Amino acid sequence: MVADQSIKQTREKEMMMQQGIDSAAMLVTLITKLPVLLALAVAGAILGSGLHLIITFIQTREPVYVSETEYYIDFAEGRYEAKDYYNDFTWNDVLSIDPILGKAMEALGGNYDREQIRSMLTADILSDVRYLTITVKGEDAELVRRVKDEIGTALVEYAQLKDEFDSIEKIKDLEITQEQPQYFALRAAFLGAALFAAIGLFVILLRFCKGSEFYTKSDISKVLGIPVYGLTIRNGHQNNSSHTFAKYQEDRLVENMKLLTDRYAELFLMDASNGDDVQAFLKNIKTCDIKMDGLRPYCFENNDKACAILVVIPFGKYYREKITDVINDAKLRDCAIVGAVLTDVDRTWARIYYGNHL
Repeated sequence: MVADQSIKQTREKEMMMQQGIDSAAMLVTLITKLPVLLALAVAGAILGSGLHLIITFIQTREPVYVSETEYYIDFAEGRYEAKDYYNDFTWNDVLSIDPILGKAMEALGGNYDREQIRSMLTADILSDVRYLTITVKGEDAELVRRVKDEIGTALVEYAQLKDEFDSIEKIKDLEITQEQPQYFALRAAFLGAALFAAIGLFVILLRFCKGSEFYTKSDISKVLGIPVYGLTIRNGHQNNSSHTFAKYQEDRLVENMKLLTDRYAELFLMDASNGDDVQAFLKNIKTCDIKMDGLRPYCFENNDKACAILVVIPFGKYYREKITDVINDAKLRDCAIVGAVLTDVDRTWARIYYGNHL
């Protein structure tokens, strides 16, 4: 008979453990953590902008000169398919081939590195594929001017070598100017905000899914396999709606605690925080109609054995591993874990989760 009862209890506990994650509780937790995620996003934006500012400042200790030249591409008749081929990517690749960069290097002389000159060049098709913009950047204004001129000459001659073009002509040549660094970048701020918010979201979901924090009475019953006799609400009464909710929970707690105090002449309260959560719970229920004489904090040092224990578990704290360890120690002393109470429940969280179902 005892063996059958033990098997039944084991099966009931396995069924509770297989219920999975409370998706409603997860959603409510994410909603109540939105201020934290927002703060992380702001911190990430500030850090991202700060890093960009530092990097930009380091990179612009030496002035950078910029030249922009626009060319008009006259595609050959009957070769209009080339318009689909010569895009941004293609032109940046074409600029590095011998008929253009190689020819420019010959004109510049042998004192320059080919990769250095190539890194100074950028090709852009801003809208119409017939308009090509060549940008040259460098720390030496005279070198920028020479590279601009030689690339322009090579580009015009390149059109004569290819059947796809009738001609490539220079139509706009802006003055060489000193580049103005962008000390604030919206992209850096956005990336920093997104990264920090994503990390915060990951940590919140990871902690919730791990199941080490208790948010509802069913969480405790499912994980620890013990009945829960009630919960207490944080922060007192604030409005009529929250008053009704808190009063309902208080009435249930009072009724259930009376059952326990009538059943056990002496009931010990135990937590996993050296008595802090027990003392907070006792202080919270002083105004309730609960018999306090038989309630005592459990202390391992007193070597109390074979007693009834009510476990006090705080809301939303990293607690499962610690309280499980404490419960196991109490069982070694032949103590009976009769149940638990969930304390210091966040009012906003509870109102969103339970809604108007009470």
